[in-house]
Amino acid sequence: MTPGPMRFPALLAAVLLLSATHAEARPKKKKAAAAAKAGGSGAPACGAKVLPLVVGNQWTYNPIPAPLPAPDAVKRLAPAQPKSLVITVKSVDAKAGDTVVTLEESFLIDRTREEKKPLIEERTITTTITCNDKKFDISPDSFFFAGEPGGYLGLEVTKLERVKGTSLALTKGAIGEAEWREDIVMQWAQQPHEKTGAKLASGKLELERRFTPQQPEKLQTKMGPFDSEKLGLITTGRVTLQNASPTTKPMELPANWVSQLWLAEGQGMVQALNSYGHMYQLVDSQLK
Repeated sequence: MTPGPMRFPALLAAVLLLSATHAEARPKKKKAAAAAKAGGSGAPACGAKVLPLVVGNQWTYNPIPAPLPAPDAVKRLAPAQPKSLVITVKSVDAKAGDTVVTLEESFLIDRTREEKKPLIEERTITTTITCNDKKFDISPDSFFFAGEPGGYLGLEVTKLERVKGTSLALTKGAIGEAEWREDIVMQWAQQPHEKTGAKLASGKLELERRFTPQQPEKLQTKMGPFDSEKLGLITTGRVTLQNASPTTKPMELPANWVSQLWLAEGQGMVQALNSYGHMYQLVDSQLK
């Protein structure tokens, strides 16, 4: 299997959150009134000032060197780091009391092994953010979830349950001072190979994500300086295989699975350092 972000240290649990798959966003037509209510007329969806979700908004990220190298144990799990990432808001729709934002996330991975035979892999996936006055739920395959670009590879998420909290706990559209936690349970199944049709593994992934607002930080980027809100994220979790032996214990996420996210009001995520020691910085944005 191709490596992917948010990998775990055993079996197919390693590929669950953000490895690559092909997809395209298909924006739905909507009435002007519904678009305005959902944030499609210039106002950010759900009033999120630190992640302005308006149709047509676009962010481009490039990798930058991390302050410290990742430990060897983490490097062995790390996926190939994309050389660029572009995220575009494709649609903002009102649905059953929520606002559903559809994002298109496109990235390039350099798979070149021989200098004379360059191989650049292009991938595009569709992700979503669902929000209202009380929640801001980011789908786990989105870069905005934990600073990890990608998507699911060879896996189908058959059920996703948010047990506690939300991805971003916003106060007047910004990051407040209080800590918060988001607990997620995902049921997954490996997709059978199209030729063999073999029945493969399935199981459950549990994640606990603890967010801690940190001191605001001024970032200097290629786009200029940003006054950013900084978030620390510590993730714990485990994978339980279905039909495993009664003596088989759940596979735990590596210790110290830490990420840092920087968000700037009116701009969005301007920098991210994920658990693999991969760091990304905003290099261009097209915002309405």
